[in-house]
Amino acid sequence: MWVTLKGKHLTVKIDVSRYVSSPHPFFLIFTVDEHLLLGACWKGKIDGANANIHGFLQELLIACIQILNPKESTSNFARKEAMWMGFALKEGNPAYEIITSSNPSSIYYLEAEGSTLKIHYYNDFLSYTDCPEFKGKHRGVVEVPLKEFIEDVLKISREYLEKYASVIEKIRLEHGEELDDYDFLWGLYREVKDLYEKKFRPENR
Repeated sequence: MWVTLKGKHLTVKIDVSRYVSSPHPFFLIFTVDEHLLLGACWKGKIDGANANIHGFLQELLIACIQILNPKESTSNFARKEAMWMGFALKEGNPAYEIITSSNPSSIYYLEAEGSTLKIHYYNDFLSYTDCPEFKGKHRGVVEVPLKEFIEDVLKISREYLEKYASVIEKIRLEHGEELDDYDFLWGLYREVKDLYEKKFRPENR
């Protein structure tokens, strides 16, 4: 059974009916608008990539913090790594690199340019697709409004924490896993929310 977390642009789908005993135990699909950033397509059917959901959401939240607080960011490192992958990020733009908690890994370079967020992506699973509509679409750049990207990450993270974290942890406990640190994830969520309020709602200062 798939559960869906959806914002204006970002959609995360998690299959809670399949579990693989590994560091990446659940199947996850991640799309931004019509672009498939994490997942695969085989024989005409889109399927998820094995992923660590807690780690995936943690990286999205940390990316928001880095983008909204560029003085603390790892932009220089992200630009160097992006160049090695064939993506050109502009000097001076806040940037962050995400290597997803999946197997095999997908890589994203998030770059803020004014009010726009550019997501430079490489989806390793999709590079092997046999679906004609996804041929050659395993890498590219998606642009979304920065404000709406942050709002989507906040919405998806909060909905996961409130509705589905307990479901995931019940399954993990049944397989002998230890609980993830949800206090830490909530802390990241609150930090992103505070930074969002300061940047986009200055009247609330």
